[in-house]
Amino acid sequence: MAKNEILKIKVAKLFYQNGFSKIEIGEKLRISRLKVASLLEDAVSEGIVKITINEPENSFIDLENEIEKRFGIHRAIITETGASYEETKKYIGRVAANCFEDLIYDNDIIGVAWGSSIYEMVNALPQKINRNNIIVVQITGGSDQVPMDVNASELTRKIAKIFDANSYYLHAPAVVNSREARDILISEIGIKNTFDMFDKVNFAIVGIGSTLPEPSTILYRNGFIKNSDLDSISKNCMGDINSYFYDKNGVECDTILLGKVIGMSLEQLKKVRNVMAIAGGEQKIDAIYSALKGRLVNIIITDNKTAESILSK
Repeated sequence: MAKNEILKIKVAKLFYQNGFSKIEIGEKLRISRLKVASLLEDAVSEGIVKITINEPENSFIDLENEIEKRFGIHRAIITETGASYEETKKYIGRVAANCFEDLIYDNDIIGVAWGSSIYEMVNALPQKINRNNIIVVQITGGSDQVPMDVNASELTRKIAKIFDANSYYLHAPAVVNSREARDILISEIGIKNTFDMFDKVNFAIVGIGSTLPEPSTILYRNGFIKNSDLDSISKNCMGDINSYFYDKNGVECDTILLGKVIGMSLEQLKKVRNVMAIAGGEQKIDAIYSALKGRLVNIIITDNKTAESILSK
């Protein structure tokens, strides 16, 4: 056995079996750290060291890596697709809760939208999470237009309680009848104070609504958007976030709702450091794909069948 090969084995054993750092190995063997790194690389490439990763059956890490690389996003978290859409949402909510807890740090300002998938995430969170100086901001209106359990105000309240955090609320509808009504509402001091917090949010949690093949946006399901309105929206729009509709490239659409929405805009959302979208299901494939393509979100929590369909586009 060649002298250099013996050294590779010795270095590999110290590193992989004994837990020595590269610096410690260098000092022990009186060689440079760069030499240690080179020997370790050679040991792997020559088959002296064989690395095996025991990945559980329900893991989708390769799929996550493909999504991250394809769209240039921070993180993709993928869970298995359930037997039904409701079951899939529960699975997505659980993994979203784990991801959310891992990614929130002291002093973060969390923006919260609405949606049934966000509701599932909040339900899966522990009762208390220990972080310091957290602020929670409601980033879309809702009031009586949206059922209480998925309403952004209720979800904001629950998350603020979990973190024992200060909170800002939007006591206003998500969509009003006119631009004039919107201008009057957002000039109210309480709503204005919340709007002023939008530019400080550094972690936003949003849902994604779809228009095709069938509408899933909450405002449509609850009768605020009429069929006649949806017909004009569906011609060009793939989905919506915070009631702002966007096209196949993730660009905001010029719809009848433009100028009437009360909430964080898509342009403001793009400036948020981390935007975590929680969405899945066959009907949302195009909406999620377009949001990723337009870089409206940079963390996606979804299911494996949805992810595979997105990658096939």
